Amino acid sequence: MPGNASKYAARHGNESGVTKSLPVLPFTEPQRAAAQRFVRHVFNDMAALWLDHGWDAAGMHSIERLQAADLAPVPLGYRRSMAVARQLFFFAQAWRVTGNASCADRAHALYADLTGRFWDKQHEGWVFSLKPGSEKPADPRKDTYGHAFAIFALAEYGAIFGQPAAIDWARRTLEVMKRRLLLPQGWLAQGASRDWRDQDMALEQNPHMHLLEALLALHGATGDAAVLQEAQLPLMLFMQRLRADDGTRVLEHFDAAGRPHGEHGRIVEPGHSYEWYGLLCDYAAASGAAQYRQIAAPLLAWADAHGVDAQHGGIYDQLDTEGRVVSDRKRIWPLTECIKAQAMRAIDTAEPAAFTALDRRIAFLTQHYLTPGGGWREFLRRDLTPDSDYLPATTPYHLATAALKVAEAYGIKVKA
Repeated sequence: MPGNASKYAARHGNESGVTKSLPVLPFTEPQRAAAQRFVRHVFNDMAALWLDHGWDAAGMHSIERLQAADLAPVPLGYRRSMAVARQLFFFAQAWRVTGNASCADRAHALYADLTGRFWDKQHEGWVFSLKPGSEKPADPRKDTYGHAFAIFALAEYGAIFGQPAAIDWARRTLEVMKRRLLLPQGWLAQGASRDWRDQDMALEQNPHMHLLEALLALHGATGDAAVLQEAQLPLMLFMQRLRADDGTRVLEHFDAAGRPHGEHGRIVEPGHSYEWYGLLCDYAAASGAAQYRQIAAPLLAWADAHGVDAQHGGIYDQLDTEGRVVSDRKRIWPLTECIKAQAMRAIDTAEPAAFTALDRRIAFLTQHYLTPGGGWREFLRRDLTPDSDYLPATTPYHLATAALKVAEAYGIKVKA
């Protein structure tokens, strides 16, 4: 990943051809050093933690959850395909960033676990969860959210390691989703029974957001314009149903007719507004449809204005459509999505103020959430005291996507 000096020189530098001194970068060296420590925490320390404690050697599979205190496995009675997919993405990226061969080995093992055990050979599709140490389903349902993450992780893994078979798996998953989960109403069923006959026809925002993320990853891996065209489904749903009428907020829960579902239909999660901001900007970059940057901007402004706790800091888990706090817990992932969005704004504007805001977010994350040795606090209370005692295997995905954008913003070098 190249440094940003040439980018800023091209944007703000000398057009006369006369050689001048390098331009002043829009960030300070202490800010860059703090960003580098964050990136190292994610891809070095956190990867080492999960390499050492996140694998069941006897069962040859990943562990879903660890105790925060002693890193012992938490027995849950299930392993979700979605969690395996997120770990696959994380270790593929950790290898790309660090060159650590152990991360590559873990990524390959996760790929084998996902494709060898979770695919339903009778009815096709990815089962929701398996019993630990077994290929027997704990929950045999099929869900759009999990299938989207399978596409995402398989595309990223296939691109990073040059594995065409993984790309084929991603394409196969997309084809199954379209054939089995796409409803006449124009959205994907939230989930279905193992044989696909019984479908949950309610419209949910979150699976469609991650489908857009998955399609962007698959397009990035293949360059296939047809894949980018598939993104019109989640994009049109966002434009027509998932956002509020004024375009500032993302709604979450809808009924089978596509209407906001009672009180649940008034819930707004600031973290998802940050995620949509990033995905819309990524789609604009991939497609050349620059208008999606303007469409994304109000989401970021509203989340910053209402989702941030002005007294204690941090991002609330849930608000209502009027900006009132519904849940004042502060899970780590909304903050990582805020950091990712702020890093993208810093990249786009190259303004010192954007990097100062990004530095503040990273400092807050480091001070209140990250713990030595690659750990973190999953939940905080409103007053920032810890409110959880476990580490989910799904969270490194969020930290990794934020760290990758931070590395890009500061020109932090990665292996490839």
